[in-house]
Amino acid sequence: MPEDMDQPGLAHPPGLTALVTGAGRGIGKATALALAAQGLHVVLTGRHEQRLHEAVGEIRALGGSAQALVGDLADEAFWQALAALDRSVDVVVHNASQPAAFGVIENVPIADLHGVMDSVLFAGLRLARLCVPHMKQAGFGRLVFVGSTASELGAHGQVAYAAAKSGLQGLVRSLALEVSRFGVTCNLVEPGFIDTERTRGAVSDTVRAALGARAAVGRAGTPEEVAAVIAFLSSPLASYVTGVCLPVSGGIELGLR
Repeated sequence: MPEDMDQPGLAHPPGLTALVTGAGRGIGKATALALAAQGLHVVLTGRHEQRLHEAVGEIRALGGSAQALVGDLADEAFWQALAALDRSVDVVVHNASQPAAFGVIENVPIADLHGVMDSVLFAGLRLARLCVPHMKQAGFGRLVFVGSTASELGAHGQVAYAAAKSGLQGLVRSLALEVSRFGVTCNLVEPGFIDTERTRGAVSDTVRAALGARAAVGRAGTPEEVAAVIAFLSSPLASYVTGVCLPVSGGIELGLR
C-alpha cells in the first residue's frame, strides 16, 4: 500500500474490492477516499460522471486504486453493469439517495415517493442480494448502509426520506442475523446534520447554523467525520460489530428526546 494512503490497523488484505454508491461528492466521496486508504480497490458509483472521475483521479493521485461506474440505481442497465463487474465486491457502502422529496405528504408526487424509497431502501436490498453470496463464500464481508437521524427524530416535510431511512434499520438488523455467522457484518450509520454541498444548496446559511447549533457539540459535522466511522465498520477490526444502528450526529438527538 502506498505510504501516503496508509491507515495502520485498518488495512485489508490485498485484492479486495469496495463498492460505494453516491460517491461523487459529500459523504460518499469522503468514504471512497477513506476505503482506498485501507488498501481496497474502490468502485465509485453515481449519476454524475464528471464528479466520479474527479474522485477517482484524487484516489489515484494518492496512490490508491479506483474506478467509476456511472449509472442510476433506478435504471436496470446499472444493475446489469454492476453484476458484470470483473471483480467480486467484499465491502458495500450504500450511501446514495434521490434528493429528498420536500413537502407535506399530500403534495409530494407519487413518482417522488417511489424515487426516494427505491434509491434508498430497495436499492439497499438489491445490493445485499447481489453481493452477499460472494461474501458468505469468502468468509468475509462488510455491509454498511448510510441512514439518517431522521429515522429517530422525524423530519418535517420529509416523510418519504425518513421512512426510507427508517426501513434501513430493519434491513440491517435482520440481515445481520442472516449473515454474521459467515464472517459478514452489517451495520447502519446515521448521520445528523452534515455540512455538504447538498445541504448547502438546500438550506440557507442561517438555517444551517441553527441546525448545527442543535448538536451537543454545537456545530454541523463533516463528511470526513462520517467517513471515518464507516471506514472502521468496513475494516477487519470491526469483526465483532454487527446489527448496529450508530448515530454520527454530534449528539443532536440528546436534547430533542
